[in-house]
Amino acid sequence: MKDTTNRISFTEQIRIALSKPLWYKSLFQQSWGKHLCYFLVLIVLITVIQYVIPLAAYLQSMGGLKELITERFPQFTFEQGQLDMERPFEWNRDGVYLYIDTSVDAYTQADAEQKEATLDDGNTLKIVYMVSRTNVVCNQALAPLDLSSFNMITLNNQMVYQMAPGYLIVMGVANLIYNMVAYLISALFFALFGYLMNRALKLNLKFGQIYLIAMYAKSVEILLESVLQVIGFSILYYVGSIIGIFITCSYMTRGMSSMLVRASDGRKGE
Repeated sequence: MKDTTNRISFTEQIRIALSKPLWYKSLFQQSWGKHLCYFLVLIVLITVIQYVIPLAAYLQSMGGLKELITERFPQFTFEQGQLDMERPFEWNRDGVYLYIDTSVDAYTQADAEQKEATLDDGNTLKIVYMVSRTNVVCNQALAPLDLSSFNMITLNNQMVYQMAPGYLIVMGVANLIYNMVAYLISALFFALFGYLMNRALKLNLKFGQIYLIAMYAKSVEILLESVLQVIGFSILYYVGSIIGIFITCSYMTRGMSSMLVRASDGRKGE
């Protein structure tokens, strides 16, 4: 088998993480800086797949950000706590429904709940937002939001277009942070699984080492889930997620078992 006692390149580090769990022991010889670099690159790649690519594709299909906001979206003005839009607007995507009609003076919670009932297909939870001239109601909220609370704010299509790039960047950073936290928490659960294996195989690994193995072992799973999420087929995503979990468990098992084998080889050499 290949000698893995030396430092490895970043490319080799990626190859081992994604396809060579039997060589995971070599990853322990790398500096924390290389571990951090790998996981940052992985999280950035996940964010690009899940957020940047779908956003770019959607904006391109709409003719660009300016075309979307200033042409496709109805002309509107918001000032002195009241919204005025030239025509009703309806949007329904990913379980979220938005309806804006400023010819209505005010909506009630009952309106949102009634709309939810008409949209309910029995499979997905619908979050319904209905916006009138003076308020916003949501079927998941306890009370309407009175737009008069924002009477110091003035907005229109052109102003929203100017602010949109900054908002999209903030959302991208928020997605990056969310993916990072979710990855760390998910790896923790797999590390607990590894801890049980550690006791069963009597590897005497520290929990930090097991956690590091779990983080590398999850690489294939998280990339697979990200791609399937973008494709958009729910059944395919759930099936892929289950397959990804089995892959992670398999990688952890093989990676930790290889450390037991190598420890045995070392004792025979003595």
